[in-house]
Amino acid sequence: MKKHIVFLMSDTGGGHRAAAEAIAEAIHYLNPDRYKTFLDDIWKDYTPWPFNKLPGTYPWLTGPGIRVWKLMWSVSNRARPDKVVFPTVSPVLKKKVIGYLRQTQPDILVSVHPLMNDIVLRMMRWANLEIPFVTVVTDMVDIHPLWIHPRVTLCMVPTEPARQAALKYNMPAEKLEVVGQPVALKFANGVADKASLREKLGLALDRKAILLVGGGEGFGRIYETARAIASTVSEVQLLVICGRNKALKQQLEQVSWEIPTTVYGFVDNMPELMGSADILVTKAGPGTISEAFVARLPLILFDYIPGQEAGNVTYVLDNQVGAFSQDPQEIASLIIKWVQPGNPILQQMAERAGALARPEASLTIARNICTLI
Repeated sequence: MKKHIVFLMSDTGGGHRAAAEAIAEAIHYLNPDRYKTFLDDIWKDYTPWPFNKLPGTYPWLTGPGIRVWKLMWSVSNRARPDKVVFPTVSPVLKKKVIGYLRQTQPDILVSVHPLMNDIVLRMMRWANLEIPFVTVVTDMVDIHPLWIHPRVTLCMVPTEPARQAALKYNMPAEKLEVVGQPVALKFANGVADKASLREKLGLALDRKAILLVGGGEGFGRIYETARAIASTVSEVQLLVICGRNKALKQQLEQVSWEIPTTVYGFVDNMPELMGSADILVTKAGPGTISEAFVARLPLILFDYIPGQEAGNVTYVLDNQVGAFSQDPQEIASLIIKWVQPGNPILQQMAERAGALARPEASLTIARNICTLI
């Protein structure tokens, strides 16, 4: 009989599901047909109204409502909702969440979301459910205190700065392990050499390739940045990934480009695209940064979500693997400088990025989870 591994997550941004999927993929790769994994949006599908509407507010909070998000982050860091709010709301959520746990019959619970730790641990106590509980922190550096609960069996974090933050929030050191950010196995398995990838993708072999990414939703000033690069850096080629942002893709496809430019929608071959590129221009999401490290790809970060992503910018700058600028023209100027013949900076940053990479993170996390069952 297969053991059940239940991931506790919610689709507030794409990173939590992506992390859970990467870990689940690694579990099934290491142990074919031995485990059944469950990946459900607990908040959306297994809490009552109005709590089930909370995931849908995240795009607004981290976009037009960013000031509200900053206030929420700041207040919740100090007021600790697990001490003030969760004891009040947990009884309201009790019936549906415990119903989900009884439905899935987990042998282990794996939290990849900060709102899943305290509340579900309360539910386990009420349901007399005595099984291992693992937290996999998916924020890279600045972790919210809600990620940390001393009662968990094991807490895995991506970086040493995240470990130090967890210790500050009273996580016992013996329950902490630095494992890296979980990424899909297609990154861990590596890709072909740059020339072969460019030939496969129909790209020029004699031009540096700039990969411009707005995440799954085409976030940020992608159009302005693409235009600044194309009109200023004549010797490169440009790859723009719009994600699910169809309006952005249509807008870019109508441009008469000054340099070779390829516009993509949502893609599933990111390892190949990163492997073919020389510079990645992106927001400071932890998953994308970690994938770039594996691909040994220098970074230019153009934005971040206040709170959980601010430290990612510092981490990239401190480790000298990239730069930060919110000005499209300044980004173009950086690229001009970096691609100058004879400038060793790209090679130096690529080597430093490779040193930070943890391509085996998902497999390490999977092994730890399976060992606890």
